[in-house]
Amino acid sequence: MEGVRDVFWKHGYAGTTVDQLAAATGLHKPSLYGAFGDKRSLYLEALDRYIAEARILFGAALLKPKLADSLDALALRAIELFSRGGRGCFMMTTAVPEAGGDEEITAKVRSAMEELDSALASRFRQAIATGELSQAADASALAMIVAANHYDLSARARAGYSADELRTLADRTLDVVWQLGGRQAS
Repeated sequence: MEGVRDVFWKHGYAGTTVDQLAAATGLHKPSLYGAFGDKRSLYLEALDRYIAEARILFGAALLKPKLADSLDALALRAIELFSRGGRGCFMMTTAVPEAGGDEEITAKVRSAMEELDSALASRFRQAIATGELSQAADASALAMIVAANHYDLSARARAGYSADELRTLADRTLDVVWQLGGRQAS
């Protein structure tokens, strides 16, 4: 399935041909259809797997005891994943362009985005509760800033920005988060 995902990641859903998918799986077209159904079904499976893997990868970052470590790990993992081959985020580069015309893809994208928003807001509320951020900090607003940066990192990776350039952008965003969050002395 990784080869299939990589073909979609490189060419997008619309730009991927069944011949490319057959080559990625090593199956002939009839066998490909027999094993996976149609191109859309294969794509949806690749999208679901990517979202599940991202949930684990980014979720682990948010479990770190200190907020600074969580946000740093989240940015580093995103930069590593998105800058590999300049692909950006699989969901953002392949699903978002299809979302407007496909209700199921739209629902998957929206659900994944809302899950990230919720996980980030929860992590910020935890940091407020433990005194890492000011009691006056707005956990939802801070989560929106970090999520927006996450998607921006994807777009910029796809546009050819280097890992170092992406890290600079992430660091600047975190500076804003610390200012708005009233970061407490460590």
